[in-house]
Amino acid sequence: MTNQFTEMAQPWSMAAPGVQNLPINPNHPFYYRHWPATWNYKMFEITKGKKTLECPVFLPSVDMERVVPGVNGVHQIRNEIGDASSRMGKLRAQGHIILEPTDYDYMRVYPAKYGGKHHAPKWQNFRVLAGQVISKFDMENFDQWRLELVVNGIIALPDPHFLELYIIEARKHPGRLIPSQHLTEVKRELDQMYKKIRDMEMAMAKIEASGISYYEEILNG
Repeated sequence: MTNQFTEMAQPWSMAAPGVQNLPINPNHPFYYRHWPATWNYKMFEITKGKKTLECPVFLPSVDMERVVPGVNGVHQIRNEIGDASSRMGKLRAQGHIILEPTDYDYMRVYPAKYGGKHHAPKWQNFRVLAGQVISKFDMENFDQWRLELVVNGIIALPDPHFLELYIIEARKHPGRLIPSQHLTEVKRELDQMYKKIRDMEMAMAKIEASGISYYEEILNG
């Protein structure tokens, strides 16, 4: 028997009375944060007319941090409920961008085992199959959200200095395979590495030349 639990998820601020529990352990609320030096290379495909174009880009790395009392300076309010305002303040002072769930509506709350609550991103889908919880993350829509954060000015464009560091690191990878490049499978892997480096260089050039317009083109593609 399969049960789909996506529809019963409640926005983070709402209770979920009268619904079947998701058979999973409770956990703590969370928020996302971005450090301006951290970006993820990603290849998108967009369609223009009859053509499908590859559009390499760097997306902001968005990291989850749980609000756990007694951890990272989170103050306990009661039981397992914590106040992360002090922690968030310190992170902001260090230059982090804090994306609170109250502002961006990305956290969903499911009734869980033991009368608790399970907090998950809205892109995390759950179903129960043969008594086991199966989860799947919707990376495509998560990446769309990260594009929107840049397009909407929530997260600033990446500084070329940091992108260059990622490219320099990528250029180091082929060296270990060159002695074995006569092998077909190794040659194939090398070709993929070199293509990725070229694509990363193209992404940096596009971002420097077009700025937010390049992100808009991908988002609207």
